[in-house]
Amino acid sequence: MVRGRFWQTEIGFQTIFTPVHAQIPESTATLAQKSLENMAKMLLSLAVVLVFTTGMDAAKPEVSKENLRILLNDHFTDPRHHVTNPDGLLIAANFIYNTLKSYHIQVGGQTFDLEKNGEKVATGTNIIAIWPGRYHMTPRDRPVILTAHYESNYNMAGVEDNGSGLAAMLEIARIVSSQPCLQDFSVIFAFFDFAAHDERDLQRESPCAETGCGSRAFVEGILREFLTDSNVQPEEIQGIIVLDGLLNYNNTPGAQQIPRENVFAMVPGFVEGLNGVRADEYRGNFICTMSREADAPLVSAFNSKFNELGNPQFKTRTLTFPFASINNETKQDPLWPLFFGLTDTDIKFFYEVLPEVKAVFVTDTLTFREREKVFNRLTVDDVMPITDDRLEFLKKTTEAVTRMVEDLTGHRDTDECLDPSIEMPESFKPGYRMDGTILTRVAPNSYQNISLVVGFVQPSGLVNATLSSQSWSLPMAGHYDPVEKLLVFYLLEPLTFAMAPLTIACRVQGRFHPSSRGVTIIGSMRGVCGPALDFSQGQGEAPDGKGNIHLRGRGDGSSGRPTAVSSPSLAAPVVLSLLGGMLLSAAVAVALWFVYKRRMAASTTNSLPMKEGL
Repeated sequence: MVRGRFWQTEIGFQTIFTPVHAQIPESTATLAQKSLENMAKMLLSLAVVLVFTTGMDAAKPEVSKENLRILLNDHFTDPRHHVTNPDGLLIAANFIYNTLKSYHIQVGGQTFDLEKNGEKVATGTNIIAIWPGRYHMTPRDRPVILTAHYESNYNMAGVEDNGSGLAAMLEIARIVSSQPCLQDFSVIFAFFDFAAHDERDLQRESPCAETGCGSRAFVEGILREFLTDSNVQPEEIQGIIVLDGLLNYNNTPGAQQIPRENVFAMVPGFVEGLNGVRADEYRGNFICTMSREADAPLVSAFNSKFNELGNPQFKTRTLTFPFASINNETKQDPLWPLFFGLTDTDIKFFYEVLPEVKAVFVTDTLTFREREKVFNRLTVDDVMPITDDRLEFLKKTTEAVTRMVEDLTGHRDTDECLDPSIEMPESFKPGYRMDGTILTRVAPNSYQNISLVVGFVQPSGLVNATLSSQSWSLPMAGHYDPVEKLLVFYLLEPLTFAMAPLTIACRVQGRFHPSSRGVTIIGSMRGVCGPALDFSQGQGEAPDGKGNIHLRGRGDGSSGRPTAVSSPSLAAPVVLSLLGGMLLSAAVAVALWFVYKRRMAASTTNSLPMKEGL
């Protein structure tokens, strides 16, 4: 049995810092000369880089192979297990949480208890993050969910299980959250604890009796409530993408194992994939998608993006299960032992509990692909070598999933965007204060005085602010959407109280009404935003099911956009800023270089010879 709750950073995790060690200078004069020379060279190099990048789509972030390498080497190599390495598990959870928070993605930790015979036997922690879209917390939202488990098996290294899935998830989160255009639909990132149940060699029964205890807690404690508050049906989720094992590229003939091959060949949806493996001499040179017939749109979208990225040495294989859901009837099928072995991860739980939701399992096939050592002889000390081929394999898979998610969520290309920095009222800057009211109850005198104070505003439209009254204060993050002219806020971290899990569904939105006298925002609060701010499922909310908000701030509220002139795309300012930076860098670099050369010449001519014997 699973019971869950939500918490903030201060309750569960501690921030992990990596120290930076300074180098010792040789001497003041030498250091000054070297600093001048290095600065000149650096700026010249920057100018050259800018020359070659101005013609590129510089505003569009790309998946970085070096980022993936760092994530794997520095953060996900060590084992992460409640018994064999609990410290490693906590450090990884800290890192995931704080990395997502640094991207200004709404993030929280969901703790859940595992019980047996009514007694708690263990506590797990899921990390759940949401990047809200334009229609977040509305019936128009069509979320996409990405999942990976972060606890490793008790007898496996962290890279193998499931370091590559974690690295891919964080890189996708970085890309999605740094896009200059706000997407239409929300993206949910779910990092699961207690995904495995095999602990035989620990001579104890696993607290997770079946696979997917973390995913079960997520669905029962978070997802269902989130969908209810959004008035979104489960079948309206665009898809669940499970990432587990994305690194093991092994082009050696015979590296790919086929479980129960004679039986495998009897499944119609497996034949094409099997024939491809046989034709390639059983090489482990492919990423595999496992799904049902209803999931075909997800599989087609992934394969299309994967094939568009080139590198034909990396292939795809598709396995299609014959069942629509996993139930008691499915488990009576003579082929169930084969299906069980292939789905013994979080995907199995989703097929059991949310069969109406499209879901796909993306994997390198895990234990069915050999490494440099026979798989069943691997130990926790056998860390998978992170070769360039494997990194390219992981990069291509991560890129394909990223582009797939962009398409599913209605992402717009840069040249289709309006520039938030131009469309936003000029006075809406750090420190800007707006005062007003919120209607919180149906009863008379239900208005509360509130204020909004802006923390920071980024050119991409990312906004940080505090919304408060005399009795509560909400630190919020959000976006200004220049397409809909909306300011949309969410809680960066869910609050801590009895209804805390539901605060992940808190949404504050308002439309700007700028004028020469100031800025007015008229909007609403939805969901559960605090103990006294519950607008979910008819719980004491205003008559129209939301808390109506009216805010006004003084100052020039004009947007800075010239009238009768069409709004420029975000691509033009990016290119112009790059050109300006290029010219400035080049000019400064040349000036510094000449200063440096003159000082070197003067030093050579005028300096006294060194005395001997000192």
